[in-house]
Amino acid sequence: MRVKVTYGDDKIELDIPDENLAGVVTPRQTKTLPDTQAELERVLHNPHGPHLEDLVKSKSVCVLVEDHTRDEPHWELISAVAPLLRDANGVQFIVTTGSHVVDHPLNHEIVGMIKRAAEENRLRYRVKIHDCYEPDMVDLGTTSRGTPVIVERDAIGHDVYVALADMKAHYFAGYSNALKDFLPGICAFKTIEANHAMALDPRSTFGVHPFHPNPERRDNPLADDMREATEIITKGAQVFTLSVVTADKKLVWADAGTLEPVIARGIEVLDEIAAFTVETVPRIVVSPGGYPQDKSLYHAQRALELTKNAVSDGGEILFVAQCRDGVAPEKAVENFYKKLTAPIDEVIAAIKGKYHLYEHKAYKFAELLKRVSAVKMYTELDRETVEAVHLQKVDDPQGVIDEWIQEDPQVKIMVLDKGNKMAIYAA
Repeated sequence: MRVKVTYGDDKIELDIPDENLAGVVTPRQTKTLPDTQAELERVLHNPHGPHLEDLVKSKSVCVLVEDHTRDEPHWELISAVAPLLRDANGVQFIVTTGSHVVDHPLNHEIVGMIKRAAEENRLRYRVKIHDCYEPDMVDLGTTSRGTPVIVERDAIGHDVYVALADMKAHYFAGYSNALKDFLPGICAFKTIEANHAMALDPRSTFGVHPFHPNPERRDNPLADDMREATEIITKGAQVFTLSVVTADKKLVWADAGTLEPVIARGIEVLDEIAAFTVETVPRIVVSPGGYPQDKSLYHAQRALELTKNAVSDGGEILFVAQCRDGVAPEKAVENFYKKLTAPIDEVIAAIKGKYHLYEHKAYKFAELLKRVSAVKMYTELDRETVEAVHLQKVDDPQGVIDEWIQEDPQVKIMVLDKGNKMAIYAA
C-alpha cells in the first residue's frame, strides 16, 4: 500500500505491504466549514455569556493574538473580532510569543494584519510583539504553586481581554487553548520557566486539563497553574475568547465567549477527532504534520511525545521532519539541543536537579530514547547535527521500511501523520 506522510510543504510516499501495515492514524476526517469568516461571525453573535460588542463599550481592551508558530487562520480571526471593538476606548493588540522568537518575518506579517483590520474599523489601537526578556514588566505576585506572575506591562489593567486561540492536543499542557495566550503568551521568562518546570511531573500530560468535561481528567498541575495565572492577570476584568480547531488550515470548529465553556467544548471536539487508543507495535512512522509543525527539531518533537504510546518498548521510530529552521530557536539551543548531546542517563539525572527553561524537552526526548532502540530521522538537518543527539539520520525513508521488513517479514508498522495534532493512548 502506498502511504503519504507530510514533510515540510510536501508529502512523501512510503510503500508498506498490506500485511505489514498496522494502520494509518491521522486526525479523523471531519467536515471543514466552507466559509470561515461566516462561521466566526456566527459564533461571535451567539457567544457563551455577554456579546463582545457589549463588553467593550467605553472600555480598555487587550486582544491577544497567537504568534507565527500557530497555523491558524490569523487574518480571519483578527478581522472577525475587529468590527466588534469599534466602541472601545482603546485596544491594545499583543502578539503572544511566550518564549518563542520575537523578530520573525511571519510575526511582522501578523502585525500587518492587525494594523489593516484596526485601521479599516477605525479603532484607537496599539500593537506590539511580546518579548519575554523585556525588562519593564509587572510583578503581580505568585500562584499557589509558587510561580511568579510577571507580565507584559502593556497587558495589565484592561477592562476586557480577548484571546484568539487555536486548540489542539498539547503534550504537557493537556491542550493548547486560550489560557496559553496568557501564560506563557504574555509572561516573563522567569514565569514561563517556573511554570514549565512542572512539565517534568508525569501528571502534566496530554488529555488532562482543569477545564476537561470529565472530572477524572482534570489533574494537570502545569495547566492548572496556567489557569491560576490567567485569573491573577485578568483579576476584575471580563475575559472573552474566540477559539478554533483547524485541519489543513481550514476551519473544523469555532466557538466564542467565556473561557471555561468554550475551552471545555473545544476539548470535547479534540477528543472526538484527534484522540486514538491503539495496540502498540514494534515499528512506527511519525510525521509532525509539515510546516510549521516541523519547522525545527524543537517544534517537531511534540509529535514524538504525542504519539510515543504507539511504539512498544525496544521498538524503532522513523521520524519524518524537515526542520528547515534548524534545531531550535536560538534561545532554546543551549538547554534543549546542547543538553541532549550528553549521554542519555546524564541528561535525565542533570535535569532532575535545577530546572532551566527548555530542558523539559531534552528530558522527555531522553526518556523516549532510553525506552526505544532507535529513532531514525529523515530530515534536512545534517548528519552530524542529528547524530549528536542520539538520533540516526537516514537519507531514504523507504529504505528504513524495507529494512524493517527484511529483518522481520511479519513486522507490524503503524504510520502516524500530523502527530502534532493528535493524542495517542495505548490500549
